[in-house]
Amino acid sequence: MLITNLKLQNFRNYEELNLEFNKNINVIYGDNAQGKTNILESIFLTAIRKVF
Repeated sequence: MLITNLKLQNFRNYEELNLEFNKNINVIYGDNAQGKTNILESIFLTAIRKVF
């Protein structure tokens, strides 16, 4: 699976988020409690196609 972009709306602490990914390497960084893990969780949930 190749993820080229990610759009989140009302997911965890993101009201709206639009990301575009590079096909080679991507780095997600930031301070604690800024939502890095939420981005990874959204990708995981999309990969297993589980909706809550």
